[in-house]
Amino acid sequence: MSDIPPEVISHIFSRLPVKSLLRFSCVSKPVKALIDSTKFIQAHLKQQMHKPNSLILKANNKAHNIFSVDNFSSTQQPQPKELDHPLNQPFGPTQVLGSCRGLLLISNNMSENRVWNPSTKMFRKLPVCHFNPESKTPKGRGPGLAQICGGFGYDVYGDDYKVVMIGQWYHPDDNLSLVSATMVYSLKFGGWKKVKEDCPYWLLKEDNGTFAGGALNWIVTKEPLVRSSPLILVGLNLGSERFEEMPFPENFSKPIQFNLAALGERLCLISGHVTNAKENVLDHVDVWMMKDRSWVKLFKVDQLEGRQHFTYLRPIAYSVTGKEVLMEMDGRKFLWYSLEKKSLKHAKISGGLDCFETFVSFDTLVPLYEKHGKKGIEERDVSVIEECKLEL
Repeated sequence: MSDIPPEVISHIFSRLPVKSLLRFSCVSKPVKALIDSTKFIQAHLKQQMHKPNSLILKANNKAHNIFSVDNFSSTQQPQPKELDHPLNQPFGPTQVLGSCRGLLLISNNMSENRVWNPSTKMFRKLPVCHFNPESKTPKGRGPGLAQICGGFGYDVYGDDYKVVMIGQWYHPDDNLSLVSATMVYSLKFGGWKKVKEDCPYWLLKEDNGTFAGGALNWIVTKEPLVRSSPLILVGLNLGSERFEEMPFPENFSKPIQFNLAALGERLCLISGHVTNAKENVLDHVDVWMMKDRSWVKLFKVDQLEGRQHFTYLRPIAYSVTGKEVLMEMDGRKFLWYSLEKKSLKHAKISGGLDCFETFVSFDTLVPLYEKHGKKGIEERDVSVIEECKLEL
């Protein structure tokens, strides 16, 4: 390899999977230094983001409940592979609170949260997030906790991964008043901090923000007890750490349900409509995509023929060709939607997962340590290193 220019070696290595690179890092110190360098990690990340995505499935009916599915395509029937993650517990499932650029935010409870890289097995243990809601009311009663929502995303301007926790309380007096606190954890600098401008909205349900366009996005309202209160689309910009409202699509007819999703790093709005309100069965779903601060209707999915109807659809990822979109149906099945033929077909996976939530992932070498040299920040399963050595 001494006769090959370093830039050529770096270019070849940047196209390899993480598992191969971890093995090569055991060959020599110069090779390890190359693979560990920030420049190479960024180049490798850019290459992996243009390759077919892997899927992370969080099963809802298993104790060991996080699986990966590689090479998911419209022509293959992949087998889910159980992942041994740092929060495995025998008595209940671990929650996946978000995924971003190959990293996952996983949780067992408020005091057990990790940012985890499934490719390298590295993880960061997060300190407990302490909220300090407003003081007691004049009647001496403190605020009651209503919900805690969160999210995980990437601040492109600060080159930083951030975890967000939003706590919301209500005062037990005659007039319901919103108390909200927004906390952000920076993987680059460590530690929780309270944002300057708290969330002035009521999140409609205990849901995690959808990361797209550099922001975590929610559908919210300002008057939680008023049924006719207008809904608002809002995003927490991870660079400025400020909440910003966004418009809904023009001529947007009121759907019976709508949700947010991310497709190809763009924000999507999924609106479900009914023809016969008495049947309460969706007639079709419209998928809108945010492009340059305006909405474009990407496609429309009509209800499946026959007895099986969907109550919820969510776009997950594009196919390798970009001509099909993988859809999650009711958290139980996958469908492929053809953008050319405007038709649906079932996508099968084996493994007996009958209730799950899907996250997009890919190979990445992104480290999780702080840049200030603190010890004990990043941990790795030592079995990965031993496996690399045995395969050499």
